[in-house]
Amino acid sequence: MRLASIDIGSNSVHMIVADVAGPHSFYVIDRERERVKLGAGAFKSGRLRPENTQAALEALARFATLCKRLKVDKIVAVATSAVREARNGPEFLAAVARRTGIKARVIDGEEEARLIYRGVRHATDIENTRALLLDLGGGSLEVMYGNATRLRVAKSFPLGVQRLRDFFGAQDPLTRRQRDKLLKHIRTLTGPTLARIKRMGVDKVICTSGTHMTLGLTCLRLRGRDPWGSLNGYVIRASELRDLCGTLLGQDAGQRTRLPGIDERRADTIHFGAAVLQTMLDAVKASQFQLCGASLREGVLLQEIERMGRKPLAAAPRVASALDLVRRAGGDPTRARHLAMLAMQIFDASRRAHGLTLRDRDLLETAALLEDLGRTLHLQDREHLSYQIIRGGGLRGLSDNELEIVGLTARYSRGGAPKARHRHFSELDPDSQHVVRVLAGILRIADGLDRGRAGVIKSLRCRLARGVLRISPQSSADTALEQWSAQRATKLFSQAVDVDVVINGKA
Repeated sequence: MRLASIDIGSNSVHMIVADVAGPHSFYVIDRERERVKLGAGAFKSGRLRPENTQAALEALARFATLCKRLKVDKIVAVATSAVREARNGPEFLAAVARRTGIKARVIDGEEEARLIYRGVRHATDIENTRALLLDLGGGSLEVMYGNATRLRVAKSFPLGVQRLRDFFGAQDPLTRRQRDKLLKHIRTLTGPTLARIKRMGVDKVICTSGTHMTLGLTCLRLRGRDPWGSLNGYVIRASELRDLCGTLLGQDAGQRTRLPGIDERRADTIHFGAAVLQTMLDAVKASQFQLCGASLREGVLLQEIERMGRKPLAAAPRVASALDLVRRAGGDPTRARHLAMLAMQIFDASRRAHGLTLRDRDLLETAALLEDLGRTLHLQDREHLSYQIIRGGGLRGLSDNELEIVGLTARYSRGGAPKARHRHFSELDPDSQHVVRVLAGILRIADGLDRGRAGVIKSLRCRLARGVLRISPQSSADTALEQWSAQRATKLFSQAVDVDVVINGKA
């Protein structure tokens, strides 16, 4: 089934078109966005401006035409704060229905927050994590706090960038007095909620929405780096945002457009977004934040899938999306799971030697699931191809650095040692480089233990003692081929952790 999800926001109208893939997953086949600034002036006047509603109508008409071209089975649309608060909001939605056939419903701030949480939870790994989620639109700021199984806080604050521009944007740049007034206003509204969240503890801050993505992109480019495709998963230091915020608040719109990543359509509001985000980070003493590409649209889509009786998979996002990518590439999920099982058994048995974390174990599992992608497409240089597919495959639940580790682990799992002259490997920090060496070394051994790709070895008995890791395959069949292949593949791991590896007790 093909669904379209539309978010009629105060800043932009967004749409994603997705195919529901099986009982508990979907993948986006197309997306569209138009920045129509529907909320510009509306929060002060109480009415949507004619020029903005006309721009929104035209954009939504194009969306409807695209849905017809793509043979979408159902369109689900929601409207947020600008339409919700404007006196002529119902009139606008009636015009949308007449002209485009799109029937949008207005949602309140709390429902908006809950839907955003659904979208982020589906895209980002917040299992066993105390996560603060922030979504900043044109009319409101949604603040959510929880983990993968429980949403503990879902609040909406009237702090959207178009709204703030209506009330604080008389001068550009802001005077010192206006700036102080703005920051005090943000702290006054959000202070009690953020103080409560801070007391509960924050492990991770995740930011979604176009404003946050623009701020993150500018920080990356000022760092001298461009994103590898999507911004999803990139981590930005709070110190970078703090410096950028000071710069933006001291400039006028024309000066802001000269910064990399900021175009003229956001230049009149981006400084307000920076001020809001900086206040949030300061309030919870966060040292960094992670960008997430999923938001309200994905949450609306997931809600519709659940209403159809196809509940999203409870597995971690990284596992669910990895297996989905294997299927889409024509791979064998059963073989992928088997290889991951062998790799994780070796990881667990050798923890005293390598000292890596449980999160590194998660990355090994993900790399093992995806290691065979290049082979499934029957192309040469499949190790490099696997890396490219992993980097561009839309995997969920991983930060950018983690995605790079997974891709390089798969890249080096078949042959060739990581080297300083390899560009992607050299861009990693030393700790991450060590993780790649260890995980790729483990995955090479596991791959050798499944040399015939027939799942002959059912499990492993592993013992680490006196600098030797002994791996004993458990099988009722002859495993001479697998033992020989695995023994040849031990060098990378042995060098990375300074242990000898012996397969089945034979040197």
